[in-house]
Amino acid sequence: MKALHKYLSYIVRFVVEESSSLHNDKLIVAIQDGKYVLNTQNANYSFGSLHRVFQKAFKTINLKERNFSSCLLLGGGAGSVPSILYNELNLNLSTTVVEIDKEVIRLGKKYFKLGDYPNLKIVNEDAFVFVSNTTETYDLIAIDIFKNVVVPERFISHVFFDDIKKRLNPNGVVIFNFVSFDFETKQQVKNIEKILATVFKNYTITTHKIESLNRVFIVEGV
Repeated sequence: MKALHKYLSYIVRFVVEESSSLHNDKLIVAIQDGKYVLNTQNANYSFGSLHRVFQKAFKTINLKERNFSSCLLLGGGAGSVPSILYNELNLNLSTTVVEIDKEVIRLGKKYFKLGDYPNLKIVNEDAFVFVSNTTETYDLIAIDIFKNVVVPERFISHVFFDDIKKRLNPNGVVIFNFVSFDFETKQQVKNIEKILATVFKNYTITTHKIESLNRVFIVEGV
């Protein structure tokens, strides 16, 4: 990153690369507020508002003080969440990142050091398929799966959350990020709460408003 671009990025955004993929019509890497960010046409995928959402979510569960050793991240973006885990919280987690888009992974490695974390494994696969097939279990499961600003229907289903429960260790935590921006998605928030209450009967379930539109569901083992 050029020093001049970094300085001027606090005033105007600099686009450094645009690309597309089978899963995203447009992916934009830009320098904004002194750092690289990854955006789609309508949403931030890494190191913008998404970064702040998970910073606050991890603070809410007091993640740094928990004795967790493993993490599953579904919907990896370009590495915003791993950056929080390793660079900001200095955690020694073994993390598996599942990201369906090869181009997002490429950009993450090129601009965001996604491939530099020694305890991180990247899986290029559909997250729905991954959780239905894997036999591994995890202390922390973070879910951030969007098509632009919409969470695909299958990721807010009983089947998906049943599989998530099977992958969660006792006393583990699930963090599910959702964007509520209109009447339909506000109704979906209520539906998600009902599904979580049905699937995770003996868990603590809370819903948090973070930023202006994000609703973060937190499921904690007791």
